[in-house]
Amino acid sequence: MQRRAVIVAVTALLVSVLSGCSSTSQSKASTSSPSFAADSINARCQAQDWPQPMPDIQGEPFDPLGKDLKCFGNIQAVAPDGHDVMTDPGSGLGAWTVVSSTPGPGAKVRITTPITLELRRG
Repeated sequence: MQRRAVIVAVTALLVSVLSGCSSTSQSKASTSSPSFAADSINARCQAQDWPQPMPDIQGEPFDPLGKDLKCFGNIQAVAPDGHDVMTDPGSGLGAWTVVSSTPGPGAKVRITTPITLELRRG
């Protein structure tokens, strides 16, 4: 009977120690992982007052993750040949300049509002 009590106590102690170790390593991993940062940005975007005015980014370099566009989740960035730069990894996102946007600057938009940006090289 004493042997069984010792086994139960040791098992409980091991479970306690191991669960403490895993929660510590999980919290350290999650604070430095990209998904944590993305979740944090998403939470900050969701917490803002919506709708917001569409920013005036005409003539600006195209940066879908920049401060002006990071909260918008439905962006189509169209090159002069008609292809969507957002879905073309070889196009080089930083190589484009915004010519115009639909909706235009100042229009009230939500996070999910479809936004089309006309781009040009350079």
